[in-house]
Amino acid sequence: MEETPKAQATDGAAEAPAAAVEPLGRELAEAAEEQLEDPSDAAAPPPPAAKGGGFFVRRVHAAAEFELFFVAAVGTILIVRAALALTGWPQLGGGKIHFAHLLWGGLGMLIGIVLFMTFQGRLWRVLATLACGIGFGLFIDELGKFITADNDYFFQPVIAIIYLIFVGLFFLFHWLGTVRNLTEQTALVNAFDYAKEAVLRNMDAGERDEALYLLSRADQRDPLVVSLTETLRAYTDLVQPLPSPVAKVKGWLNRRYASLLRRRVFKVVMVGWFVVVAMADLIVFVPVLLAGEAITFATLGLALSGALSGALVAVGVIRWHRSHLHAYRWFERAVLVAIFFGCFFSFYQDQLGALWNLLLLLITWATIRYIIGQELKREAGELAAAQTSGGDHGTPQVLAEGGD
Repeated sequence: MEETPKAQATDGAAEAPAAAVEPLGRELAEAAEEQLEDPSDAAAPPPPAAKGGGFFVRRVHAAAEFELFFVAAVGTILIVRAALALTGWPQLGGGKIHFAHLLWGGLGMLIGIVLFMTFQGRLWRVLATLACGIGFGLFIDELGKFITADNDYFFQPVIAIIYLIFVGLFFLFHWLGTVRNLTEQTALVNAFDYAKEAVLRNMDAGERDEALYLLSRADQRDPLVVSLTETLRAYTDLVQPLPSPVAKVKGWLNRRYASLLRRRVFKVVMVGWFVVVAMADLIVFVPVLLAGEAITFATLGLALSGALSGALVAVGVIRWHRSHLHAYRWFERAVLVAIFFGCFFSFYQDQLGALWNLLLLLITWATIRYIIGQELKREAGELAAAQTSGGDHGTPQVLAEGGD
């Protein structure tokens, strides 16, 4: 008997997590796991949702564009400040005329808005996001002129204030870019984004799999879902995706980490490094206290941040022998405290001189995140091996101690 489109779409839901969930991110993967854990959902789909019921429909790839905007804005500020310092802080114009780069920032954001309103496709959306990020960076860099009575571009706390603004944007973008509840309407709308791209340029197999996975999460009684699923399944003009340099680097790092993890000295060095980095602010405060110097707002803030980071590191060290995974999580919390709180006071005190400290902390945080990811994969592998063999291999740390 010939398989109906509805049955095909249901089969796609079971197949999609293996091929297409990862590119959509952790949130969609969790949604896929929930669907697979409750097969009754596939057997008895809910009634069709009313059209137009949702007003705020999230884009599943918004997080990537938020990251591009964020990086473009921060990079623009650093490039502008460095270029102005190297050229002696020149003034564009003459006499009473001065073209502040705030104006160029407005032009960049205007270009981005026009591109968003005019053109279809991911390429133009990326270019528009890039223009808006550069424009916002040029705009916010002039903040000192607009919060001081004498239009002081070099107002000391301004770098710390700009940093605080970007920290707020980081959390806002993380919230906006996270799709925690993939509704049927959200799935269908985002699947149509892939269909538009197929018209503008050829799709690759991964993109089609992602679109089919999204359609499998949409209402299977909706004629639009059935038609688009049939169209994409019949689409054979697929292109071969180019090898990703990021994927190659990631594979090399995975192999290097696996070899280093077998060496005890590596773990000892990593723990020592996390301790030193997280407690750096507190270590700097000690000479000031011993010398009897006046304790400033920035110095006190750095000391408090260092003390809190040190306490979190101490918890991680205590838990090291019980669970390396959870120790790394406590080290991550310590580094995040240093990034979100300690760096604010560093920028307040040293302005752009604190940039190297932030860069070091970001590299350390990325390293910890990578190590945590590898530990989770290792725990999952041990669990799968234990379930396959049926032997008693103990309970993996990730399950034995909870999210901690």
